[in-house]
Amino acid sequence: MPATALVTSEQYLALPDQFDQNGNRIKDELIGGEIVQMPPPSLWHDRIKNLIGRILMRYLDTHSASGLEVLVETGAEVSKYDTFIPDISIVTIDRLSGEARILRGAPNIAIEVFSPSDAPSKAKKKIDAYLQGGSQCVWVVSPENRSVTVFTRESARVLTGDDHIEHTLLPGFSVPVSSFFNLS
Repeated sequence: MPATALVTSEQYLALPDQFDQNGNRIKDELIGGEIVQMPPPSLWHDRIKNLIGRILMRYLDTHSASGLEVLVETGAEVSKYDTFIPDISIVTIDRLSGEARILRGAPNIAIEVFSPSDAPSKAKKKIDAYLQGGSQCVWVVSPENRSVTVFTRESARVLTGDDHIEHTLLPGFSVPVSSFFNLS
């Protein structure tokens, strides 16, 4: 059986969008050269993603000199064979110039809200690609466990409950992980 040829990010981005029978765009990502369709996220997933985005945007409203922007579901060409749509990206504003369709390179901080249906092997490939592509860290948010695992090139650290999530790119940002799940 012949090996399947890998798709490059350039080839992937040149493909036409695909739509389901109701006219909704089918969401997919390029992971390790393979086009992977993504099922629609759960309402819980979207609410957590939006809450984290609001928390980060409020922080940036009071730290406008940081030179950062929060992007929600913005595509990123992370490598030659990886093009993702992170749930949330934190990027330096200077990377947003021009008319590019998507972000070139990995976000400075990539935030992914993972679901139980996410394949662990695909999740690991994405985390590795982000870090190899230049992300300073990746926050993997697990609604099921109410935890955030912070991956860097050197380590992985699981935070829960009252543990505070912080990063040097976000001076003064310090919130308990539990705030990411406070949907009331």
